[in-house]
Amino acid sequence: MSAIRSAVAEHDASRPAGPDAYEPSRDAGVTRRMCAWCEQAIPPSARRDAVCCSTRCRQARHRFARTVGTPAVAVDPGRPLRLAYADPPYPGKAWLYRDHPDYGGEVDHAALIAHLTGYDGWALSTSARALPAVLALCPPGVRVAAWHRGERPTASRWPLSAWEPVIYHGGRPVDPGDQRVRRTDSLVHGVAPMTTLPGRVIGAKPAAFTRWMFDLLGAAPGDTFDDLFPGSGAVARAWTAFTDPSRVDARRLTDEPSRVDALLQTRRLAADPSCQALHDASALTSHATPHHGKEHAR
Repeated sequence: MSAIRSAVAEHDASRPAGPDAYEPSRDAGVTRRMCAWCEQAIPPSARRDAVCCSTRCRQARHRFARTVGTPAVAVDPGRPLRLAYADPPYPGKAWLYRDHPDYGGEVDHAALIAHLTGYDGWALSTSARALPAVLALCPPGVRVAAWHRGERPTASRWPLSAWEPVIYHGGRPVDPGDQRVRRTDSLVHGVAPMTTLPGRVIGAKPAAFTRWMFDLLGAAPGDTFDDLFPGSGAVARAWTAFTDPSRVDARRLTDEPSRVDALLQTRRLAADPSCQALHDASALTSHATPHHGKEHAR
């Protein structure tokens, strides 16, 4: 229970340093620019517009943000939601985190799940072995998604675990007619040592997992997102990148030409009878001709 209280008290979606992060220097009247990735001081010799302390940090930050991406549809989602994600030490594995400053022993999953039910949508990571016991504590209506991360190379008498369940509930539904939005309850993404992630801990989730989890909940800019067990802070970093107004606006501008082109094409077909007849004939032909191969498999 203490682990839950400490984690909830310390979550902060604004934790990662932004491009304008500064810290007072020990020298009076001098401020130091802080790296937007590792949160260390940027060398005084760096360019004035530099937001990272080194090429390594700049590249790591760029790759991370590119993988997280932006919302599939940059539109007003309506009522903002309160969302949360919990990635606690899995049952029986708390000892792996005994050197972590937030360590509080085994997590009381009953209390944790009771806390999560106060949100509009939430997701909870656990292990395949613990799934039956954790599910028994969940309210009706939860669903289980699967992250196929691949097996860990080790000797075992039994089949190696190659996936992790994510229990989720609530969130935001999306328009099923919008072909730009495609959500699945399964992610196939291997893991590798995240050597460039500051403050990494055992079990830290990769950026691709975090983006997938955002999609499971239908998260969008304007929502609030609480990471109840921050660990390395990767989820907070991902949420900051996912909802960055400059990146979302850029996505909206990129999508706009395609929508304009489609509208102009529709108007041309409506104004030109010959184009309309050709369009209708091709449509009839496509329906009359059977499809074969991958184009038919949807």
